[in-house]
Amino acid sequence: MNQFDLNEHLSKVERNKLDAIDKEINSYKKTYGLIDFTDMLDKFLKNGTVKGKLDVIFVDEAQDLSKIQWDMLEKIEKENEADVWIAGDDDQAIFGWAGADVMSFIKWKATEVPLQQSKRVPSEIQKAALSIVGRIEEYRLDKKYYPKKEKGQITEVIKIADIDMSKGSWLILARTNSLLKEIPKMLKQKGLFFKTSDGKNSIGKNLYEDIEYWNKMKKNEKIPEIIEQRILERIKDKKPNLELEWHEAFNNEASDKIDYLRVLLANKERIDGTPRITISTIHSAKGGEATNVVLFLNETTNTIKAASKSRAKRDEEYRVWYVAVTRSMQNLFLIKNNNKRKEFII
Repeated sequence: MNQFDLNEHLSKVERNKLDAIDKEINSYKKTYGLIDFTDMLDKFLKNGTVKGKLDVIFVDEAQDLSKIQWDMLEKIEKENEADVWIAGDDDQAIFGWAGADVMSFIKWKATEVPLQQSKRVPSEIQKAALSIVGRIEEYRLDKKYYPKKEKGQITEVIKIADIDMSKGSWLILARTNSLLKEIPKMLKQKGLFFKTSDGKNSIGKNLYEDIEYWNKMKKNEKIPEIIEQRILERIKDKKPNLELEWHEAFNNEASDKIDYLRVLLANKERIDGTPRITISTIHSAKGGEATNVVLFLNETTNTIKAASKSRAKRDEEYRVWYVAVTRSMQNLFLIKNNNKRKEFII
């Protein structure tokens, strides 16, 4: 209910209805003897303890901790009289919607040890990033860090299809998943190998591996039986004709999938490892980096409404775009005027 009372959410559910749902969930858990993750934390705060004495405690990405997690840390610190090292960056506090409490990070009483040399961000991109977090109106820790020696480059583009992504590492970012829907289709048309933020690549887990095994079968090499069964599932009549090439033999696969893979191989894409290109929302890419970042500046109606709920939510939105810009190690491509949506100004 504390989150609801902040009036920062878009849901139109009434407070009494939410209260009734909360009571039903708690009743269900009690009836079936269930607890969730928050219940575990609450039980620890009331009666838990850490076995064995801790001398030092390290907390990474501390700006993403929720209020109850901060309470846990204080309890552990007090009981152990431990040295506590907190690592984090309030400029990257973008999970307020999930309960993260950046104010606890900002107000934590500690001796600051700033890391002042970036090993990722070039100077031109740093300028854009600092102009974004400079708009934060409420609480922010004052800090100074130096960019890499490289200047880097920011380029405004109308269409992502105009960008040559045939070489190098790439992150394609948008504010929400709905803004990324058309990207996989475009990349496939260009014959580019990619993955999404959930780790799934554009050709599936086993297809390329089965092509390699098919070529071994053509050479009369022995392959594992389980692999052979998997290959037979790609053939309609289950009778492999070893005189055929894989794209002719695997006639139980969709033709567009076969065509796409053939183009990948013709383009000499390395499809036996991690794809060079990743499609992701800004939130999912936090912690990631690439030589080249493509950033859609579109914002959805719901994103704009959410940011208008309070000054804290507006400041969090600035932090989201700061995170997006600072994923780039060299080149930042800004996609503008896509579908005539409202855009974030960098």
